[in-house]
Amino acid sequence: MSLMKMSNKQYFSVDSTLVNCDGKGWKNLNDIDFPPKVITLTLNNNNLKFDMITDRAKIENLLSLTDLSINQNPLGTIPSFNHTNIRFLSLQDTSLTSAEFPSSYRGSLLQTISLSNNKIRSINEEDFVILRGSQLRKLHIDSSSISKVDQNAFTPLMQLQALSLKNNQLKSCEFISNLGSLSSIKLDGNQFTSLSQQLSTPRNIKTYSITHNSISTIDESSPLQQWLNMNYTNIKIFLANNTFNCCSSLWFIRFIKTYPQFVGDASLLTCTTPSNFAGKLLTKLNPDEMNCDGDIPNKSWWTTGRIIGIVVGSVSIVMIGIIVIIRVGAYIRRHSLRSGYEPISGNDEQYSDIDSLLSDRHTLPILEDDDELSTNTNINSTRSVTRSDAPTHTTAEGIYATDGSVVGGSQIQEAALIPRSD
Repeated sequence: MSLMKMSNKQYFSVDSTLVNCDGKGWKNLNDIDFPPKVITLTLNNNNLKFDMITDRAKIENLLSLTDLSINQNPLGTIPSFNHTNIRFLSLQDTSLTSAEFPSSYRGSLLQTISLSNNKIRSINEEDFVILRGSQLRKLHIDSSSISKVDQNAFTPLMQLQALSLKNNQLKSCEFISNLGSLSSIKLDGNQFTSLSQQLSTPRNIKTYSITHNSISTIDESSPLQQWLNMNYTNIKIFLANNTFNCCSSLWFIRFIKTYPQFVGDASLLTCTTPSNFAGKLLTKLNPDEMNCDGDIPNKSWWTTGRIIGIVVGSVSIVMIGIIVIIRVGAYIRRHSLRSGYEPISGNDEQYSDIDSLLSDRHTLPILEDDDELSTNTNINSTRSVTRSDAPTHTTAEGIYATDGSVVGGSQIQEAALIPRSD
């Protein structure tokens, strides 16, 4: 087996088809001769710029080369390789600020390109014009600070089937409508807050991956309902690690429980808000039993029931309070009328009806023969006392009305307490 000596003192078989020259610290390829039959060549983590014709010629002369990886080199721009058979080109982390391909790639055989981990920021309409009519099927531009993509940027890539724009700063995806052959798109780690309406007409797209975004609400206006209406049963969407507000996504919760085939990672979806549902799996929730503080239209009966209960309870408490106040007031008034009186001392059976005698301010009745009243002389007598003639006796408690009637040799004192008005 013949060997080739390279400038770094390493030897490779002349018949080698896979050559790894990563991390050599090379700044150019002046003294490097690669095996002529190499198919896969990796030159990652060097200091190559390919800004010299001689360096590019080293690559262009490898007629069997189909897979070239020159990641982590300070390129700055896409190298102008001319007339190569390269199918797979990886330019990750190469300080690119533009995705524009130079004219040397016209008619290229490229099928897969990776421009990830650069600072491209925007994809413009002219960036891929040179690749029009090419066989490019896969394009990766992940983690490249992209915030804007022209609606017609990918239109020249008529054969593009897989597009990955993960971990950028995108908020919309109008460009999808011009990708007739696209079957898979990855928009994970962007800034989407809802499912774009551009997803409604997928054409040939079978897989959408929009995980790790800021989607909070998915309702019946989303593309999912349209997919269902149009019977696009072969579509899958991945939505894990979004910030779902489960109280505003009740329709979506019902959707994934009824049509789980549409959402490839339905079992992983969790609520972010409200706080009482944070972390809960959407597939474990029952929308008809969720307490969303009156925000759920079909739970209005529960809110109405609470209001009725509160009103009835409040009225009952007020009524009970009123009854108690009335009864206590009656008790106080009844007892206050009896205050200030002193009982008559001695035997008061004969005067038990004194209240009626003093009422209505009428003349005291004349007592007729009283068989129960007797004297030492056994002489019947009569007495008459009028209210105006009755003597009185004033005390601190009130005025006593006294009856000084004489029956026989005895004097009867009848008294009743009339409360003082002052």
